[in-house]
Amino acid sequence: MKIAYIILAHKLPEQLVRLVKKLYTDTSSFLIHVDKKTDNETYQKMVDPLCDYKNVGFLKRHVNNWGAFGHVKATLDGIREALALKLEFDYAILLTRQDYPIKSNTYIHQFLEDSGQRSYLEYFSLPNEIWANENGGMDRINFWYLYFLGRPHKILSRSYLPSHKLPGDFKVFGGRSNWCLTRDCIVYIDKYLRRNDRVVKFFKHAGLPDEIFFQTILLNSHFKSQLVNDNLKYVDWSDLLAHPAILLTRDYEKLIDSTSLFARKFDETVDANILEMIDRVI
Repeated sequence: MKIAYIILAHKLPEQLVRLVKKLYTDTSSFLIHVDKKTDNETYQKMVDPLCDYKNVGFLKRHVNNWGAFGHVKATLDGIREALALKLEFDYAILLTRQDYPIKSNTYIHQFLEDSGQRSYLEYFSLPNEIWANENGGMDRINFWYLYFLGRPHKILSRSYLPSHKLPGDFKVFGGRSNWCLTRDCIVYIDKYLRRNDRVVKFFKHAGLPDEIFFQTILLNSHFKSQLVNDNLKYVDWSDLLAHPAILLTRDYEKLIDSTSLFARKFDETVDANILEMIDRVI
Protein backbone atom coordinates (compact mmCIF):
# COMPACT_ATOMS: atom_id res chain seq x y z
CA MET A 1 0.00 0.00 0.00
CA LYS A 2 1.49 3.32 -1.11
CA ILE A 3 0.28 6.48 0.63
CA ALA A 4 0.90 10.15 -0.17
CA TYR A 5 0.41 12.38 2.87
CA ILE A 6 -0.36 16.06 2.34
CA ILE A 7 0.30 17.92 5.57
CA LEU A 8 -0.56 21.56 6.35
CA ALA A 9 1.50 23.24 9.07
CA HIS A 10 2.30 26.62 10.57
CA LYS A 11 3.71 26.03 14.07
CA LEU A 12 4.91 23.30 16.46
CA PRO A 13 7.89 22.23 14.31
CA GLU A 14 8.98 19.37 16.58
CA GLN A 15 5.46 17.95 16.49
CA LEU A 16 5.38 18.08 12.69
CA VAL A 17 8.69 16.23 12.52
CA ARG A 18 7.41 13.67 14.99
CA LEU A 19 4.27 13.11 12.89
CA VAL A 20 6.26 12.53 9.70
CA LYS A 21 8.71 10.16 11.38
CA LYS A 22 5.84 8.21 12.95
CA LEU A 23 4.10 7.70 9.59
CA TYR A 24 7.25 7.24 7.53
CA THR A 25 7.62 3.98 5.60
CA ASP A 26 9.42 3.01 2.40
CA THR A 27 6.10 3.22 0.54
CA SER A 28 4.96 6.60 1.89
CA SER A 29 5.50 10.09 0.50
CA PHE A 30 5.04 13.43 2.23
CA LEU A 31 4.21 16.84 0.74
CA ILE A 32 4.25 19.54 3.40
CA HIS A 33 2.94 23.09 3.15
CA VAL A 34 4.11 25.58 5.77
CA ASP A 35 2.22 28.87 6.07
CA LYS A 36 4.28 31.76 4.68
CA LYS A 37 3.49 33.71 7.88
CA THR A 38 5.61 31.20 9.81
CA ASP A 39 8.97 32.76 10.68
CA ASN A 40 12.10 31.36 9.01
CA GLU A 41 13.57 29.96 12.23
CA THR A 42 10.48 27.83 12.85
CA TYR A 43 10.39 26.81 9.20
CA GLN A 44 13.98 25.59 9.31
CA LYS A 45 13.20 23.57 12.43
CA MET A 46 10.70 21.71 10.26
CA VAL A 47 12.90 21.31 7.21
CA ASP A 48 16.33 20.47 8.65
CA PRO A 49 15.41 17.29 10.62
CA LEU A 50 13.63 15.87 7.55
CA CYS A 51 16.11 16.84 4.83
CA ASP A 52 17.66 13.36 4.63
CA TYR A 53 14.35 11.53 4.46
CA LYS A 54 13.52 10.15 1.03
CA ASN A 55 10.13 11.17 -0.37
CA VAL A 56 9.64 14.10 2.02
CA GLY A 57 9.19 17.42 0.23
CA PHE A 58 8.13 20.94 1.14
CA LEU A 59 5.74 22.83 -1.13
CA LYS A 60 6.11 26.43 -2.26
CA ARG A 61 4.80 28.54 0.59
CA HIS A 62 1.90 30.97 0.54
CA VAL A 63 -0.19 32.70 3.21
CA ASN A 64 -2.77 30.34 4.70
CA ASN A 65 -5.20 32.33 6.85
CA TRP A 66 -7.88 30.57 8.89
CA GLY A 67 -11.21 30.47 7.07
CA ALA A 68 -9.78 31.69 3.76
CA PHE A 69 -9.00 29.85 0.51
CA GLY A 70 -5.36 29.26 1.46
CA HIS A 71 -6.16 25.88 3.03
CA VAL A 72 -7.71 24.66 -0.23
CA LYS A 73 -4.89 26.14 -2.31
CA ALA A 74 -2.23 24.41 -0.19
CA THR A 75 -4.09 21.10 -0.56
CA LEU A 76 -4.41 21.54 -4.34
CA ASP A 77 -0.71 22.39 -4.53
CA GLY A 78 -0.01 19.09 -2.77
CA ILE A 79 -2.25 17.21 -5.19
CA ARG A 80 -0.68 18.79 -8.24
CA GLU A 81 2.86 18.26 -6.95
CA ALA A 82 2.17 14.58 -6.25
CA LEU A 83 0.91 14.10 -9.80
CA ALA A 84 3.62 16.25 -11.40
CA LEU A 85 6.33 14.25 -9.60
CA LYS A 86 4.60 11.04 -10.70
CA LEU A 87 4.60 9.77 -7.14
CA GLU A 88 3.34 6.23 -6.79
CA PHE A 89 0.41 6.21 -4.37
CA ASP A 90 -2.81 4.29 -3.94
CA TYR A 91 -4.28 6.78 -1.43
CA ALA A 92 -3.70 10.41 -0.52
CA ILE A 93 -4.39 11.48 3.06
CA LEU A 94 -4.80 15.11 4.12
CA LEU A 95 -3.55 15.94 7.63
CA THR A 96 -2.50 18.92 9.71
CA ARG A 97 0.55 19.17 11.95
CA GLN A 98 -1.66 18.68 15.03
CA ASP A 99 -2.95 15.30 13.83
CA TYR A 100 -1.37 12.03 14.97
CA PRO A 101 -1.99 8.37 14.15
CA ILE A 102 -3.74 6.26 16.76
CA LYS A 103 -3.22 3.08 14.75
CA SER A 104 0.06 1.57 13.58
CA ASN A 105 1.35 1.97 10.03
CA THR A 106 0.74 -1.74 9.53
CA TYR A 107 -2.90 -1.33 10.60
CA ILE A 108 -3.41 1.79 8.44
CA HIS A 109 -1.98 0.09 5.36
CA GLN A 110 -4.03 -3.07 5.90
CA PHE A 111 -7.20 -1.06 6.48
CA LEU A 112 -6.73 0.65 3.12
CA GLU A 113 -5.81 -2.62 1.42
CA ASP A 114 -9.15 -4.00 2.60
CA SER A 115 -11.16 -0.89 1.73
CA GLY A 116 -12.33 -2.02 -1.69
CA GLN A 117 -11.06 1.21 -3.26
CA ARG A 118 -13.46 3.31 -1.22
CA SER A 119 -12.62 6.89 -0.23
CA TYR A 120 -13.27 8.52 3.13
CA LEU A 121 -14.46 12.01 3.98
CA GLU A 122 -17.15 13.53 6.16
CA TYR A 123 -20.09 14.99 4.25
CA PHE A 124 -23.64 16.27 4.68
CA SER A 125 -25.95 18.06 2.28
CA LEU A 126 -26.61 21.77 2.65
CA PRO A 127 -28.59 23.41 4.07
CA ASN A 128 -28.01 21.51 7.31
CA GLU A 129 -28.82 22.26 10.94
CA ILE A 130 -25.18 21.63 11.84
CA TRP A 131 -24.50 25.12 10.47
CA ALA A 132 -27.84 26.57 11.51
CA ASN A 133 -26.35 29.97 12.39
CA GLU A 134 -25.17 30.31 8.78
CA ASN A 135 -28.53 29.68 7.14
CA GLY A 136 -27.74 25.98 7.18
CA GLY A 137 -24.38 26.74 5.57
CA MET A 138 -25.89 28.35 2.49
CA ASP A 139 -24.57 31.78 3.46
CA ARG A 140 -21.11 30.38 2.77
CA ILE A 141 -21.85 30.14 -0.93
CA ASN A 142 -24.58 32.77 -1.39
CA PHE A 143 -22.52 35.71 -0.13
CA TRP A 144 -19.13 37.08 -1.00
CA TYR A 145 -16.50 36.57 1.71
CA LEU A 146 -13.44 38.77 1.95
CA TYR A 147 -10.53 38.25 4.33
CA PHE A 148 -9.43 41.17 6.49
CA LEU A 149 -8.76 41.99 10.16
CA GLY A 150 -7.60 38.43 10.73
CA ARG A 151 -10.73 36.55 9.66
CA PRO A 152 -13.21 36.08 6.77
CA HIS A 153 -16.12 38.55 6.61
CA LYS A 154 -19.44 38.07 4.90
CA ILE A 155 -20.25 41.02 2.65
CA LEU A 156 -23.90 41.82 3.27
CA SER A 157 -24.23 44.70 0.82
CA ARG A 158 -23.69 43.32 -2.66
CA SER A 159 -24.84 46.24 -4.80
CA TYR A 160 -21.29 46.87 -5.99
CA LEU A 161 -20.38 43.19 -6.49
CA PRO A 162 -21.32 40.79 -9.29
CA SER A 163 -23.60 37.86 -8.51
CA HIS A 164 -21.93 35.15 -6.42
CA LYS A 165 -23.27 31.94 -7.91
CA LEU A 166 -21.63 28.53 -7.90
CA PRO A 167 -20.95 27.46 -11.51
CA GLY A 168 -22.73 24.38 -12.76
CA ASP A 169 -25.78 22.55 -11.51
CA PHE A 170 -24.27 21.46 -8.21
CA LYS A 171 -25.89 20.19 -5.05
CA VAL A 172 -23.77 21.62 -2.24
CA PHE A 173 -22.19 19.49 0.51
CA GLY A 174 -20.18 20.34 3.59
CA GLY A 175 -18.02 18.50 6.11
CA ARG A 176 -14.70 18.60 7.96
CA SER A 177 -11.74 19.36 5.77
CA ASN A 178 -9.58 16.25 6.19
CA TRP A 179 -9.97 13.20 3.97
CA CYS A 180 -8.47 9.94 2.68
CA LEU A 181 -8.98 9.59 -1.09
CA THR A 182 -8.01 7.03 -3.71
CA ARG A 183 -5.60 7.96 -6.44
CA ASP A 184 -8.51 7.87 -8.93
CA CYS A 185 -10.35 10.51 -6.88
CA ILE A 186 -7.24 12.67 -6.74
CA VAL A 187 -6.70 12.44 -10.50
CA TYR A 188 -10.37 13.28 -11.08
CA ILE A 189 -10.20 16.39 -8.86
CA ASP A 190 -7.10 17.63 -10.69
CA LYS A 191 -8.53 17.06 -14.17
CA TYR A 192 -11.92 18.51 -13.25
CA LEU A 193 -10.46 21.74 -11.88
CA ARG A 194 -8.15 22.20 -14.85
CA ARG A 195 -11.25 22.14 -17.07
CA ASN A 196 -13.41 24.19 -14.69
CA ASP A 197 -11.28 27.03 -13.31
CA ARG A 198 -14.46 29.01 -12.54
CA VAL A 199 -15.10 26.65 -9.64
CA VAL A 200 -11.79 27.61 -8.05
CA LYS A 201 -12.47 31.31 -8.64
CA PHE A 202 -15.86 30.97 -6.98
CA PHE A 203 -14.56 29.26 -3.85
CA LYS A 204 -11.85 31.87 -3.38
CA HIS A 205 -14.64 34.09 -2.05
CA ALA A 206 -16.79 31.49 -0.29
CA GLY A 207 -16.99 31.14 3.50
CA LEU A 208 -14.64 28.54 5.02
CA PRO A 209 -14.28 26.87 1.62
CA ASP A 210 -12.12 24.00 2.92
CA GLU A 211 -15.29 22.57 4.51
CA ILE A 212 -17.26 22.62 1.23
CA PHE A 213 -14.86 22.44 -1.70
CA PHE A 214 -13.87 18.77 -1.95
CA GLN A 215 -17.20 17.44 -0.68
CA THR A 216 -19.14 19.35 -3.34
CA ILE A 217 -16.85 18.27 -6.18
CA LEU A 218 -16.81 14.58 -5.27
CA LEU A 219 -20.46 14.18 -4.20
CA ASN A 220 -21.46 15.54 -7.61
CA SER A 221 -19.23 13.08 -9.45
CA HIS A 222 -19.42 9.42 -10.40
CA PHE A 223 -17.34 8.70 -7.28
CA LYS A 224 -20.33 9.38 -5.03
CA SER A 225 -21.12 5.68 -4.57
CA GLN A 226 -17.52 5.00 -3.49
CA LEU A 227 -17.43 7.62 -0.72
CA VAL A 228 -17.69 6.58 2.93
CA ASN A 229 -19.06 9.28 5.24
CA ASP A 230 -16.16 9.13 7.67
CA ASN A 231 -12.87 11.06 7.66
CA LEU A 232 -11.22 8.37 9.82
CA LYS A 233 -10.33 10.89 12.51
CA TYR A 234 -11.21 11.09 16.20
CA VAL A 235 -12.00 14.67 17.25
CA ASP A 236 -13.41 15.94 20.54
CA TRP A 237 -16.09 18.58 19.96
CA SER A 238 -17.66 18.14 23.40
CA ASP A 239 -16.88 21.72 24.44
CA LEU A 240 -19.11 22.96 21.58
CA LEU A 241 -16.51 25.55 20.56
CA ALA A 242 -15.40 26.69 17.13
CA HIS A 243 -12.26 24.57 17.46
CA PRO A 244 -11.83 21.00 18.75
CA ALA A 245 -10.51 20.34 22.23
CA ILE A 246 -6.83 19.58 22.73
CA LEU A 247 -6.46 15.90 23.50
CA LEU A 248 -4.83 15.13 26.84
CA THR A 249 -3.56 12.18 28.85
CA ARG A 250 -7.05 11.69 30.26
CA ASP A 251 -8.29 10.96 26.70
CA TYR A 252 -5.95 7.99 26.21
CA GLU A 253 -8.53 5.21 26.64
CA LYS A 254 -10.98 6.87 24.25
CA LEU A 255 -8.25 7.21 21.63
CA ILE A 256 -7.04 3.63 21.90
CA ASP A 257 -10.61 2.28 21.81
CA SER A 258 -11.53 4.39 18.78
CA THR A 259 -11.92 2.77 15.37
CA SER A 260 -10.44 5.89 13.72
CA LEU A 261 -6.96 5.86 12.19
CA PHE A 262 -5.96 9.36 13.32
CA ALA A 263 -6.91 11.92 15.95
CA ARG A 264 -6.67 15.66 16.47
CA LYS A 265 -5.78 17.92 17.95
CA PHE A 266 -2.60 17.43 19.92
CA ASP A 267 -0.27 20.08 21.31
CA GLU A 268 2.94 18.81 22.86
CA THR A 269 3.48 22.16 24.58
CA VAL A 270 0.27 21.46 26.53
CA ASP A 271 0.52 17.69 27.00
CA ALA A 272 3.35 15.72 25.39
CA ASN A 273 2.69 12.67 27.54
CA ILE A 274 -0.35 11.64 25.52
CA LEU A 275 1.85 11.27 22.42
CA GLU A 276 4.36 9.21 24.39
CA MET A 277 1.56 6.94 25.57
CA ILE A 278 0.29 6.42 22.03
CA ASP A 279 3.81 5.68 20.79
CA ARG A 280 4.20 2.90 23.33
CA VAL A 281 1.26 0.93 21.94
CA ILE A 282 1.34 1.53 18.18
